[in-house]
Amino acid sequence: MESVWFSKPRPSSNQPLGLSREAIVRKAMEMLDEHGLQKLSMRKLAAELGAAPMSLYWHVPTKDALIELCLDEVYGEFPMPGPDDDWETAVRGMMHAMRQIAHRHPWWVKNIGEFNSIGPKAVAMSDAMFEPMLRAGLPLGAAAQSVSTVSSFATGYVIAEVNFIARGGMDSPPPDLTKIADLYRDKHPNYVRMLDEQEIWSLEGQFEFGLDCVIDGIKARVAALR
Repeated sequence: MESVWFSKPRPSSNQPLGLSREAIVRKAMEMLDEHGLQKLSMRKLAAELGAAPMSLYWHVPTKDALIELCLDEVYGEFPMPGPDDDWETAVRGMMHAMRQIAHRHPWWVKNIGEFNSIGPKAVAMSDAMFEPMLRAGLPLGAAAQSVSTVSSFATGYVIAEVNFIARGGMDSPPPDLTKIADLYRDKHPNYVRMLDEQEIWSLEGQFEFGLDCVIDGIKARVAALR
């Protein structure tokens, strides 16, 4: 497995004034937030920085390495749990933070799993989530599986949510539920009845319900180990 984290940054000496790995990552994140990953190129990034494209490669060897650096920078926006927080408070806080961060950086959540998440800020976030679970009595393996499970739920939910928002979300015309019901009333009556359940149309309510379900499962595991 190749990763930008396995090599040390090169020194900035003899490079254009102000050009550094940190400056490159900062500008790349601005472009990603505005235009998304597909429109980011090293050439466009160099133009934004007022530098020659080849000068970027002194600090960042490839575009994939740049994305790794940007992804890790986002993990630094997570608030760390307090030293006395119980595991449920810590997990809920982290997952709600993930949702808010994903709304700020949709490109980030869409690339979780596509690139390595072994940078120092990503590892610090994961390590911080283990602590309250270990204090609650979970073995390290079960704590890691619990963190992975709840993070997978939140990631999957938020990817669908940011895609929905990107194509208009709540600002787009609502679906014509009457027409949908007419299509499926005879063959799928339960689906048609479900369309009248208002709870499913709340993004916050759906997220909270799913998070409750995952956390209840972890609670049961913690109780069984005591």
